[in-house]
Parts: sequence; structure tokens; C-alpha cells
Amino acid sequence: MKRVFYLVVLLAIAAAFYVYAYPRLAGTGKADAQQTASTGGKGNAYAVSIVSAVAKTETLPITNSAVGYMEPVQTVAVKARANGTVIQTNVVEGQTVKAGDILFKLDDSAQQAIIAKDQAQIAKDQANAKAAQATLERDQDLIKKQVIPQSTLDADAAAADAAKATVTVDQAQLKSDQVALAYMTITAPIAGRVGTVNTSIGNVVSATDTSTTGLVTITPLDPLRVSFSVPESALDSFRSSTAGGKAVPVSIRAPDDTTDRAKGLVSFIDSSVDTASGTIVIKADVDNAAQKLWPGQYVTAITQLGSYDNVVTVPLVAVQESDTGPYVWLAGPDGKAKKQPVAVTASIGDRAIIGKGVKAGDHVVTEGQLRLANGSAIKETVAKDTTSVASNDDAATGVGESTGVAPTGAGGPPPAAAASGNS
Repeated sequence: MKRVFYLVVLLAIAAAFYVYAYPRLAGTGKADAQQTASTGGKGNAYAVSIVSAVAKTETLPITNSAVGYMEPVQTVAVKARANGTVIQTNVVEGQTVKAGDILFKLDDSAQQAIIAKDQAQIAKDQANAKAAQATLERDQDLIKKQVIPQSTLDADAAAADAAKATVTVDQAQLKSDQVALAYMTITAPIAGRVGTVNTSIGNVVSATDTSTTGLVTITPLDPLRVSFSVPESALDSFRSSTAGGKAVPVSIRAPDDTTDRAKGLVSFIDSSVDTASGTIVIKADVDNAAQKLWPGQYVTAITQLGSYDNVVTVPLVAVQESDTGPYVWLAGPDGKAKKQPVAVTASIGDRAIIGKGVKAGDHVVTEGQLRLANGSAIKETVAKDTTSVASNDDAATGVGESTGVAPTGAGGPPPAAAASGNS
């Protein structure tokens, strides 16, 4: 009898545990018990706790993200144009110079002497020309009186012309030597930042220097140019976006950046596709007035090729995949879940663009999908909307499935062509 008694007690404890403790361990409470009671004990025994988000209508950018590098618009290697010894340097490494600033001076004493010689020669030949002209004028009076023959007049006229020509030659030689003298002062041909200085006072420099760095290099830092490669499949998107001279904006970020460092516009599309890599080079001129970018620096270039205007979007995490295609769980106003097939046009950052199946205002499940079945009772918590995709804070990635939602904006590329990723 005692064994039977103990058995009855154990069964009673198990029944009480199932009725009172198990619902709490399974994540349901009083509200779930009320939900179960309201269904009359039919269907699901307990409501599933889920988190939902509200589908909304918004405009999302179509972007292409690619790794590239910064390059200067131009770089000048300053070289000597005459042989000489450096006697003065007016520049230090890293200095910013303006066009025309004096960088180096060479010993010009020999050239100054040549200039003085040229000036003396001009004075001498000008005197000879003056004398020849005076002789010619006297001969012109004497020929009228028939004192001298015509041959003498002709010879003196030729001598006067030769003397004038000699003065002209002397003046041209003086100008040439003055140019050579100017070469002894080396100035900055462009404005920019000075690189490594490769000479110093006392060094002999040559006009035949064949080095690639010269005496110093000057590189302008504003503007700069970003160069990056994109897949051949993206070429049509870039061409259509820039057709007719349209301005296509490009945002620049360095690794680990969460905001743009600088912005620019596409300025160049290469004339051919690299057959080895299947990519094509794109370049954009970038405003670098704040000098947050540096030549040779690797960056991410985000090109805005257009936009999806007034499309229905949901959090990307709400979209599930099945053998029959993508779907979402809808949280109905009747407190039940519904499996809804959808067509996904593209994904931008953490947002999915829905071509059909969901309308603005619908509640889509973002947490708890694995415990749902069609008609499941749910206990819904609506998450606050904190997403923002109006900027380029996230790289855009196309899904590649068009559902008739036409993108618009810069060039209006089709969704499949706008699909992008890091190249």
C-alpha cells in the first residue's frame, strides 16, 4: 500500500509541475495562459514571443564600393637645367611651396662674366655699326657729286648692313646667356608639398641628370585623384550614369572609417577592359582641402550610380530563404503569424527592398522566426526604428533579382547592373 501511495504522490507532483512550472520555463506567463484560454484550448498551446519591425517606404542609393588608391593629379621632379655648384638652398623636406618660389641657387659667377662680355661686345659692334652708317651717308652725298664710283657706295652699304646684323646677333647671344643665367636660380614650377631633398650646398648638379627624383619632387595635395577598378559587369552602370556629362559623386573612406573623408566626381573611365582581370579602371577627382588624404593611400571609393525611389523596405534580417524562394513572417493584427512569400529587388546595407509581398505599414518578424508556423499565436514586441540608409554609411549590395521596381537617379541603371561589392 505504501508503494502505491508514493506512486500516487509522485504522479500528483508531476502533474502540478506540468500545469504550473513548465509554462514559465517555456517562456510563457500569465499573458500566454490568457491567450491559450482565449483560444479555447485549441491550436497552439502557447504564444511565441517575437520582435517585429514596421515595413516602410523610403529612397535608397544605388552604390558601387571598390578598393582604390589616391594619386596626385600631377607630380614634378625638379631638375637642374644647367651645370653648377649649389650655393644656396631655400627649401626643406615637407615644406609647402608656391609656384615661382626659389628652391636652390647655383654658382653663377662664370655666367655673370659671360653676360658682361656679351654686353661689351654689343657696345663695340654698335659703335662699328654707327661708323659704317656714317660712311654710307657720306658716300650717298659724294655719289650725287660723282666723286666716287657706284661700286664704292654699294660696298659701304653692305658693310653698314653687316654691322647692324652683327649687333642683332650680339643681342640674341646676350638673351641666350641671360636665359642660361636664369637657370642658375631653380624655382618651383608648381605649387605643392616638397618631398625628399636630394642635394645640399656644395654639391655639383648637372643638366644631364637622368634620375627620376631630381633635386626634389613637388606634389600638389589638393585636389587629388582616386583610382579604382570595377568588374566589367559594372561598366554599363558607370557609362549610363556619366552619359551626357552627368556628375557622378564618389565618397572616399580610409580603412576603419565610419564617415566620408572627402568627396569627388567621376572624371575618367578607361578606354579598355583589362582582359587579364576582367576589370576596368575608374578615376575621380577629389577635393582634399582638409588634407585628410595622402597620395598612395589605399581607400574605399563609394560611387553613387542612382537611387531606388519610394520603395518598400524591411530589415534584411527579416528575409528568410526556402526552396521556393525568399519569404518573411508577418505579425498580423489578430495576434497570429503568417508566412508571406516576397520578391527581393536588392539589399542596401541592412535594408532589403521588397518588390512585392509586403506593403508599407506591415509588421515583419525580425526575431523568433524559427519557432513560428502558419497561424502561430504570437506575443509581439515592435522594435524601435533606428536604421538610416540615406547616407553611404554601409556599402550597397545588389541582390540581382529584379521585380519591376525601376531605380532612378544618376543614369538610372537597372538593379542587376547596379549590384556591387568590393572589387
